[in-house]
Amino acid sequence: MFLSITSDILSDQDAVLPEKRLIRAMELCRGAGFRYIDLNFATHVQPGFPMAAPGWERWADAVGETAARLGVSFRQSHSFVYRTRESTDMTIDRARYDERIRRSIRAAARLGVEWLVMHAADFDADPDYDFDKARRYNLNYWQPFIDLAAREGVGIAFENLFASGCHRRYCSTAEELIDLAEGFRTPLVGVCWDTGHAAVAGQNQPAAIRLIGSLLKCTHIHDNHCRPKEDEHLIPYYGSIDWPPILKTLAEIGYAGNFSLEIKQATRPLPEAVCGDMLRFLNALGREMIRQTGKEQ
Repeated sequence: MFLSITSDILSDQDAVLPEKRLIRAMELCRGAGFRYIDLNFATHVQPGFPMAAPGWERWADAVGETAARLGVSFRQSHSFVYRTRESTDMTIDRARYDERIRRSIRAAARLGVEWLVMHAADFDADPDYDFDKARRYNLNYWQPFIDLAAREGVGIAFENLFASGCHRRYCSTAEELIDLAEGFRTPLVGVCWDTGHAAVAGQNQPAAIRLIGSLLKCTHIHDNHCRPKEDEHLIPYYGSIDWPPILKTLAEIGYAGNFSLEIKQATRPLPEAVCGDMLRFLNALGREMIRQTGKEQ
């Protein structure tokens, strides 16, 4: 199991140019002891950021060169994703949005990422929940992206979601995630288990992780108080999640991917001068959690 942390650690108020933001985050994380970074491409494809501009490949290559210099690797990353109600909104500029996903896939390939995390189209905007409709749409919509990722040598991991509107969102349960991943009939599609999302959705996490089994390719590790719609992204043990059974189950299924801390709220409010201190604490905490699984990296 490999300890990693999201690259989305810097405050929006930090005076770091967009093209330097990821490199600075990598330097801070490496200085705190992290050897694996979970690249959040969702930030870097926004207007004004490098992946939204022509020649973005040069930026990606510079990130790779910096990673090699620092001794940092990328085993998993987070693609640009449609926000909840955008995912099935046909009135927005979908060509531009879809290009952000394609660039996320291509950037992942350039940087040696093994698994790229996606959100399924969740149908939260529909007045009534229709599983069959959601399943058909997602299998059809994602197939070209799955094919592109396969050509680029990148796996796609769909992440569990949670209800944010009047009813359940598609892929809020382990059963739906498994069904979607298996529906593409390729070993290059799997599952990302987000502990915070699962807690908000009221999932029995050990049972869900056990059910997912070998399809589990990525994790997002963070805490919350298990309240509907409150995805707080807290430091583990600062919320209500019961961690020992989750850690035990990850060991039971032989999970050997990234144990990825997605807790940007721990660092983003802080001045950069003390961000490194918090990152060092998170590194120590993450290592202790992995130690408890018996699968130290």
